[in-house]
Amino acid sequence: MTAKRWTISFAIIIIIVLTGIAVLNLVVDPYGYFDGIDGVNKNIHDNSYIRVFKANHIKKYGNNYDAYLIGGSKGGCYTSDKLKELDGYNYFNTFITCGNFQEYYIFAKYIVEQTDAKKIILNLSGFECLFDVRTGLKQETPAILTDKSEMAEFISFLFKNPKLSIDEIRHSTATDRQNEDGSRNLASYYEKRSKDPEKYVNEKVIYDLDKDMKLLFEKASTRTFSSFPNDINYLRKIVQLCKENNVELLVLNSPTPLTSRQDYESEVYWNFLAQVAQVTDFWDFTSYNDINLNPYNFYDDAHAFYEVNNFVIDTINGKASYEGFGKYITKDNVYDYLQERRKDFYELQKEYEETGTIKLGGYEDLSNLVKKGE
Repeated sequence: MTAKRWTISFAIIIIIVLTGIAVLNLVVDPYGYFDGIDGVNKNIHDNSYIRVFKANHIKKYGNNYDAYLIGGSKGGCYTSDKLKELDGYNYFNTFITCGNFQEYYIFAKYIVEQTDAKKIILNLSGFECLFDVRTGLKQETPAILTDKSEMAEFISFLFKNPKLSIDEIRHSTATDRQNEDGSRNLASYYEKRSKDPEKYVNEKVIYDLDKDMKLLFEKASTRTFSSFPNDINYLRKIVQLCKENNVELLVLNSPTPLTSRQDYESEVYWNFLAQVAQVTDFWDFTSYNDINLNPYNFYDDAHAFYEVNNFVIDTINGKASYEGFGKYITKDNVYDYLQERRKDFYELQKEYEETGTIKLGGYEDLSNLVKKGE
């Protein structure tokens, strides 16, 4: 065979291989990228590259909504029907997994540019302070939200390493499809919990309680957060963006179990909350109240069931209350609030040092808002 024929044959083989890779990645779509680029929720789930879907949905369908929720994964469990009770607005839940303040600003700016939004809810959780550096492709900010080429991004996903597509065929990582309003679908969690709530909580929520409490109370004084100055700067930008565009802003700090505080709860974080209050008022639901101390309110070691977030909305609306759950924080009351938070933290720390554990709420307690698990 001549050199020319070898060259042509080699080129054909390369084209066939690349075409095969592209078709495999397009059909299997292990990142959920291609499912999301038209902004239609065909099979979008929590393991998809949901940033791409959310941004495209806003671009193409944004004016179907009056308001948006922006935040990390804890924000995923606010449904539009419940949020609508706040103000009568039609909401889209724009939550992303492992979000940070920079991305929240990028999404807020994008919403203001693409839609006629009347209101934005910024849902915080403490976790965004830990994600100033991206740790995976699905956590990167997609091209549609940056100055990068969307075409180049599309091509790059066509020719990703096919191993991930093959692995997805062998063992799918798909979870429940997200709800139409962009919120998380918790159906499977409710189903599993209803069979045996105590077993579920032990396996899914407090399975690593001893380790979590050791980290929470023994490492609290050693934590530092290099991202805090940038976080506050981006928060200021969000507040200013909303003011300049006549968009109402509501900031929430969502309910949080003890089992997800060990990486950030500390004097440094409390000082950060004091800084947040200098920038904007906010509702805080992260105190050491009975609801946060009852593991039956959470479907894993970090995230609350719908009922808990529904109670947040009812609390803001003045329709419900539970002692210690939810406080409206301003620059005038933040230091008194944080003093109480410090006191509660160190009381729990003393309990841990004396007993080796923390007494948590039980299934029959009034603080369990999800008793039926349905």
